[in-house]
Amino acid sequence: MLLKKQFSFFLSSDPESGATNVAADGSSFQVNLNSPIMIPPNAVSAELSVIQANVWNDSANISATFENNVFNFTTDHSGVPVEYNYVIPDGLYSLSALNAYLATQFVNSGLPANLITITGDSATQKTVLTFLIAGDFCDFTVADSVREILGFDSRVAPNAPQVAGWNEFSDNPAQFNRTNSYLIESDIVSEGIPVNTFNQGIIASVPIDVAPGSQIVYQPRTPLVVDATELIGSTKQQIQVRLLNQSLEQAPTNEIFSVVINMVYYIPV
Repeated sequence: MLLKKQFSFFLSSDPESGATNVAADGSSFQVNLNSPIMIPPNAVSAELSVIQANVWNDSANISATFENNVFNFTTDHSGVPVEYNYVIPDGLYSLSALNAYLATQFVNSGLPANLITITGDSATQKTVLTFLIAGDFCDFTVADSVREILGFDSRVAPNAPQVAGWNEFSDNPAQFNRTNSYLIESDIVSEGIPVNTFNQGIIASVPIDVAPGSQIVYQPRTPLVVDATELIGSTKQQIQVRLLNQSLEQAPTNEIFSVVINMVYYIPV
């Protein structure tokens, strides 16, 4: 007969709760447990699952780190062509949020708020730049250009002078969704849940089901089970946790994130 044993523990990136080595971008942290995880050597199997995770949907899609935070354009608003180079603050932008930010910067530069308007074409998922003034253009060849987010190739748009009110469609669908879901990785186990051909300690996949800037409260009805047999007969006191996106890239966050892990093992009686 096997006797089921289980226990749970909470891991948080909050330094006030004991987290150490918190990454500058908030995407990873380390915890030294007061009571180490101990699974007796006579256990015949062990597994773990993430039964809750709290993650804020605020991972930037435009950032100096991603080298995609520059919007360069030239306008003939004053009667002579003048080049502007806006550096966009790191953040999680939707198409409308980026359009609103640029409108404020146009005004701050003494230009009309609708000098260049960014909208979307739902049928193709492309962006559309509408130019108020004839001959104006954006230069997406500059370093750190926001072109990929907007769906443009490395080119001048439009590539020839056009009339006032010209609508320029992007070359490709927009790519605002840099983070489609979150993965939680931990060195509590060496392999974890495989992601295609990679095994690197993934212990949970957290879908994004809230608006940008809101908190995801992940409480799965059927948590994914991770084999933890390697922990039998050993102790684990120091644990590292990382927040990744679906591409296995570290996902920056401005907020504290946390996970609750349930450990189950069986011993013969």
